[in-house]
Amino acid sequence: MQNVDMRIIFAVIVAAVVIYTVIQNKRQACKKSIDKLMAEWGVRPKRQYTMDEYEKISHYFKNGTQENVIDDITWNDLNMDDVFCMINNTNSSVGEEYLYKRLRNISQSKKTLDETERLASFFDRNEKDRINIQKIFKKLGHTRRISISDYVDLLMDLETGSNLIHYMAFIILLAAVIFCVFYNPVIGIWAMILSIAFSVITYYKYKARVEHYFVCVNQIIRMLSAGQEIRALGIKELKEYNQLLERLDKAFTKVKKNAWLLETGTIDGSLAEIILDYIRMLTHVDLIKFNNVVRSMNNKTGEVYELMDTLGFIESSIAVASFRRQLPYWSIPEFVANTGGYCGMEVEKAFHPLIEKPVANSITARKHVLLTGSNASGKSTFLKTIAINTILSQTINTSVSERYRAPEYRIYSSMALKDDLSNSNSYYIVEIKSLKRILDAVNETGMPVLCFVDEVLRGTNTVERIAASSEILKSISGRRALCFAATHDIELTSMLVSNFDNYHFQEEVSDNNVIFNFKLFKGPATTRNAIKLLNMIGYNPSIISGAERKARHFLDNGTWDC
Repeated sequence: MQNVDMRIIFAVIVAAVVIYTVIQNKRQACKKSIDKLMAEWGVRPKRQYTMDEYEKISHYFKNGTQENVIDDITWNDLNMDDVFCMINNTNSSVGEEYLYKRLRNISQSKKTLDETERLASFFDRNEKDRINIQKIFKKLGHTRRISISDYVDLLMDLETGSNLIHYMAFIILLAAVIFCVFYNPVIGIWAMILSIAFSVITYYKYKARVEHYFVCVNQIIRMLSAGQEIRALGIKELKEYNQLLERLDKAFTKVKKNAWLLETGTIDGSLAEIILDYIRMLTHVDLIKFNNVVRSMNNKTGEVYELMDTLGFIESSIAVASFRRQLPYWSIPEFVANTGGYCGMEVEKAFHPLIEKPVANSITARKHVLLTGSNASGKSTFLKTIAINTILSQTINTSVSERYRAPEYRIYSSMALKDDLSNSNSYYIVEIKSLKRILDAVNETGMPVLCFVDEVLRGTNTVERIAASSEILKSISGRRALCFAATHDIELTSMLVSNFDNYHFQEEVSDNNVIFNFKLFKGPATTRNAIKLLNMIGYNPSIISGAERKARHFLDNGTWDC
């Protein structure tokens, strides 16, 4: 008796130690998670993406409506993938997919921008509430292969299956067991073997057809669970969202019921999981539940996307607050009405967010802007600075400047173009098609167009380039648009003087060095330093002297000395 008591005491002690160890490990893991979230706050994310991972992030945007958005050419011209990665301090797929979609949709309502400001400011001031919500999104996590919107679309397109075969498999097995116990054990055992074989074969046959859809259902259930956890925090600033999440939770009551019967997609090898696997094979309980879930999901596409948008907006607002912490300064943009055809903008000390030590520039653009200056002087960077500033202002209510005042625009660029070899299009063809889409947009109704053109028609000869460029830029100037164009063709500064204000970047060139200050100056560029730069990096003196002689002859006589 005493030995039995000792064994019980020993078992209790061992159980207590195990429980204590598990609790301590959970506490340490929780602390590490919190420390990591705090360390990543206000810091540029270091996450690395594979091509497939990054591609799937864009699907939520691409699967939706394409109206008043940043098109692919403009997005790539401005290196907006890098800007997105800089802002993307999210911990779940739903958050990062929504953030990407948000950055490409430039028609955000004033209500949405104001709400972005309210939530971002709240999360910036309230660390405890922010971390609690970040932990929930971290638990929700990232999908591996395809985007959440792809999951949803797959599920909504699935035809509802019949449960008849699954009920039959279970009834046949149950009848075999009853026959074995109460009537004839020998025949009953053979009947059980046959019924088990039938159950397993039919289980894997039907499971193979719908297995990847299980992940879809599980992702929706996890989003609903995340919504429940957010509501449980009782944050009064999220009252409106909590009410919305509660309504959506009720809409999916049947979906959540007994959801544990479905596979999670992460087999942990535990005894309970193994036993549950055998139960599924013999009873088809997960397939029955899955078919019931699919029926319950009918006509609920809108609710699923509403759930995604609600969770996505909350987490992307946290990312906006973290992004602002990275910046040396920022401002809330001021949007003005496009009355009387006004398309101008005022920007003070705007800088490029991706440059580590950027040079800030200011401009008040009442007319269109023509930039001149040598290579590497800052023209392209300035165009991108203004464009990115406008996109961030119109999408996340954050201007990377001390002051931003402008109407809302549709934004287009034609800058970093390449030959389209797959369609046998030369650079020039690609370029004129890119410019044509801007001209078409300018002629459409709606918000005024803000466009950026770097080196107009660089893909053709000088005479035709200048002639065509001047006419293209003039045609834009007569519309509801604001155009920023950069060029090396000084002739355009006088040809377009009535339509464009001239600005330039300049540099200082000494015998052995060139210094760019990247500051914007009024007026056209007056210096030509390309040949001096050749000399600076060691070109043959005969090349330098010959180039200088021919340049002087052309400037004096208007013809080339061969």
